[in-house]
Amino acid sequence: MKRSLVTVSVFALALGCGESTGESGPNREPEEVIVDAFNVALAGSFIPYETERRQPIADAIAAHDADILCLQEVWTQEDKERIRDAAAQAFPHSAFFENNLDTPVNDPTDQQGEIPPAPTTVPCPDESFGGPMTIKESMDAAIDCVRDNCSTIPDSEEGRTTSAACASASCTLQVAPLLLGGPPGQRCYSCVIPQLPTATFAEMRATCPTVVNQDLAFGGQNGVMILSRHPLKDTENWVIPGTWNRRSILRATVELPNGAELDTYCNHLTPIFSVPPGEINTFPYTGQYGGGLAGADGWQAEQELQARKLIDYVASKSSNRPAVILGDMNTGLAFPAEDIVAEGEETFNVLDAAYTPAYTADYTPLCTFCSTNPVTNPDDDPETASVWIDHIFLYNLPQSAVSSTARIFDQDVVPVEGDMLVPLSDHFGMRSVIVVP
Repeated sequence: MKRSLVTVSVFALALGCGESTGESGPNREPEEVIVDAFNVALAGSFIPYETERRQPIADAIAAHDADILCLQEVWTQEDKERIRDAAAQAFPHSAFFENNLDTPVNDPTDQQGEIPPAPTTVPCPDESFGGPMTIKESMDAAIDCVRDNCSTIPDSEEGRTTSAACASASCTLQVAPLLLGGPPGQRCYSCVIPQLPTATFAEMRATCPTVVNQDLAFGGQNGVMILSRHPLKDTENWVIPGTWNRRSILRATVELPNGAELDTYCNHLTPIFSVPPGEINTFPYTGQYGGGLAGADGWQAEQELQARKLIDYVASKSSNRPAVILGDMNTGLAFPAEDIVAEGEETFNVLDAAYTPAYTADYTPLCTFCSTNPVTNPDDDPETASVWIDHIFLYNLPQSAVSSTARIFDQDVVPVEGDMLVPLSDHFGMRSVIVVP
């Protein structure tokens, strides 16, 4: 979408774009490009109001005015196709890939450069692990509780979990033997929990005692996709290590109307799960990429490893070409004046050292995962913090290339529970308007 603005002309003069660009290409005017990131939270029972939000999300994207849009948490192929088809007129070009439990990790090395051995046993064997019940029996007791208290089809093995919050509130006692059962129990726990959003109770019982690599939600699918008004080329799905969810870097080169090319990297890094002191962590770190650490420290180590792999990947693919790196990074700094707390600060510092944040110097930080959002915090829990974890970064472009910054998709537009309106997602989106020479 070409825009002839004074700011574009000034930027062109500043870069000397009115002169021959030599090896970089023929003479051309700079292109102003709207680049957006949005986590849509189509994550099954993990996020409230999914049924009510699904079609409004597709409709809002279809009416959206961005040039490039990176979406996260579109976890099923069906939802990816629904959004692509709904938005085809506005965004005729798209990129997304289908993964499964057997999709190989492209870069499986850990912090020491070693490749952890793949598991050779099933997550929930019918074997003792120190208690009165076997691991499988403890799994069955936990699933029984969720089925009896939080099922979309009461008393049916074909039902699914109504909400993760219900399962947590109703079945802590029943899952405790797995959660507190050391590595064997926690491995079984980490098979059941990721399946809560979409699997039936029968499917959980069938897979966890029989499928060796049943440890990812949504059947191993990734949740990222790119929509673009302009043609895409060289699309690639680069899979990196991730615990409980598939993590991948979606890359595409956008061919802009002025003849320039903008490499785009759409991401969703691992979250950091932590609990207040004294409480049981119902999200223990159970992966192989935590640097030998447990709990929140393990999740943090995995997230930082992903960020470093992202940096290496971008450098190897884009070299001296301009690029945008965007998505739900699950990391951000604290801004006390705006009631924003830090999340994974170490990871943000790693990204900040490699890239330029794509925000104007006068942008006032706003949370993107906010305690006041009823999709984020449906119970109005006062302990819920507000964080700024959705970001856009620049590579081989200066901060002066950013002409404006805004938070987007932050209005209450979806009717739920009578007259109540909620936002499209538990996240708000980010927008940067950048000038590409």
